[in-house]
Amino acid sequence: MATSILWQPELADLRHLPGIRDLYEITWGVKVSEDFLRWKLFDGPYGPLASVALVGEQVVGLYAVIPTPMLLDGEPIMGAQSVDTMTHSDHRRQNMSVTLARHCYAEGARRGYGLVYGLPNENSYPMFMTKLDWRHLDEMARMVRPLAVPKRIPALVAPLLDKVIALQVRMAGTAGECVVEKVTPQTPFPTPRPVPSQARCRVNHTPDWLRWRYGAEPGGSYERLVLGAPDAPDAIAVFDLPSDDNDPGGRPLLRINALLGSDEARLAAIHELLRIGIARRARSAFFFTSDPQTQTLLRRAGFVSRSTMPLCFGALARPMDGLPVAKGEMAIEGGDRD
Repeated sequence: MATSILWQPELADLRHLPGIRDLYEITWGVKVSEDFLRWKLFDGPYGPLASVALVGEQVVGLYAVIPTPMLLDGEPIMGAQSVDTMTHSDHRRQNMSVTLARHCYAEGARRGYGLVYGLPNENSYPMFMTKLDWRHLDEMARMVRPLAVPKRIPALVAPLLDKVIALQVRMAGTAGECVVEKVTPQTPFPTPRPVPSQARCRVNHTPDWLRWRYGAEPGGSYERLVLGAPDAPDAIAVFDLPSDDNDPGGRPLLRINALLGSDEARLAAIHELLRIGIARRARSAFFFTSDPQTQTLLRRAGFVSRSTMPLCFGALARPMDGLPVAKGEMAIEGGDRD
């Protein structure tokens, strides 16, 4: 039953971290370490931006975004990714999530952030669309490339078919000069030269953003694939095989998190990633993207779309009529999503 105790919105800072951690466990039933939450919500290169609801010293609500560098029509701007929204069960039906989001957006607009984007689930989608004036722009596809036959294939023929898939992967494309290495907090991220894109708006993968996103995450096990010269690469890909993403048969799934460079260089990187997946007995490789240009490259390498989720955004310091209006105009990919 909802309580009538008054709460106050406040911009989150590190003194709220223990209370935020407790709220994750109380609300979502998951234990998240303070180190991880500090990295995610407070340690990004462009500062924190989250609003909490407080009753005394207790955190009873959260709306958090990650300040994110973006490009709009070729111009660098700051934006934000909407990540976590939660309300303590004792304080539901009080419009808390909307109030906290508006409180957070007001600060983002004050800082000059142009827009906020996200991929709302079915529970939060109505709130973003009807109460926060977001625009449902596009769909983000989960593109999948099988690297082994499905488990339902009879055991007598599965090994032979697996060998056929592996042969196809190994014979496809050539990567040229290629280096694969573990990502650490010290890993440099010189990025490939920018290439023309059909998308008006996308995340600006600056070296600082990439180092935070993949080098600093507590418990992260990311690897980096570099094509070409290390200090002036043709393409960079970041990938991992997370233990919590194994298929029911125990085989890992290869997750591509970033794919940067020209189209042909990215295609060569994709082929090399698939060969890595075969060598490590991955069941499949997958990549999330809303970019039609990237989806075309992935299809050339045998990927298919398996599922989609809504890609939506709201205006902050920029007027909505100057922001993307059509499918394909916003490219959000891989680790650009929480």
